[in-house]
This record gives sequence, structure tokens and C-alpha cells, in this order.
Amino acid sequence: MAYSVNLLTSVAECDVLLDQAAADLKRLNNRAANIDYARDASSDVATEIQAEMAGLDAEIDSLTDLVPTLAAGTKVRKQKEADLRHATTRRADLTDRQEARGPVALLTRERQQAETTARITELNDFIAAVEARKTAL
Repeated sequence: MAYSVNLLTSVAECDVLLDQAAADLKRLNNRAANIDYARDASSDVATEIQAEMAGLDAEIDSLTDLVPTLAAGTKVRKQKEADLRHATTRRADLTDRQEARGPVALLTRERQQAETTARITELNDFIAAVEARKTAL
């Protein structure tokens, strides 16, 4: 973007803008680092969750088919019913975690990272334009 830096008439005006821009740049760089960390964590967790959910789905399907074939009241049936409840509960927990750390959360963080990077680039362009004007004064 072409900034109207020719409207700046003093070094003091340039310094005010440069101080504001430096503070904004510091904040944006911090945000970028935080988003990058969260994105990396989300990527790892999303992969782990998807792999574990695939395994749980297979286990739940298997146990759902197996339990009705076992004799009622036997120790084996009670154990397999408990295993089924545990797997179902674990899958529900993972589904909840997936909302916070799954693919949607990962893509949201990637979009935020791209937006922040674009803002940093634009802010650096602004700083360069103001510094050039300051030098010209």
C-alpha cells in the first residue's frame, strides 16, 4: 500500500508513528509466536486424536458385535461390557478434545497465523515508508 508519508512534516511526527508501529510490531510478533506454538501443538494432537479414534471405533465395533454373543452373567461378558463402556467413554472424551485441538482448530490457527504474518509484513512496509520520509526530512 502506498502511504501518504509526504504529509509528515517533522521528524517528531515520524518518531510518534515509528514508536506506535514498533509497539504494534512487538505485539504482533508475540502473537505470531503464540499462534505458531498452538498450531504445532494442535497439529500433533489432531493426528494423535484421529489415530486413537480410528482404533477406538474398531474396538467399539468389535465389542458391540461380540458382547451379545457371550452368555449373560459370565465374567467374560461383564469384562467385555466394561471394556465397551470404557471405549465409548474414551471416544466421547476424544470427541470433546477434537473440538479444541482437532482439524478445525488446527486450520483456524493456520488462518490466524497467515493473517498475522500478513499484518506484520504490512507493518514493516509502513515502518520502512515512515523511516524513508524521516530520512528525507
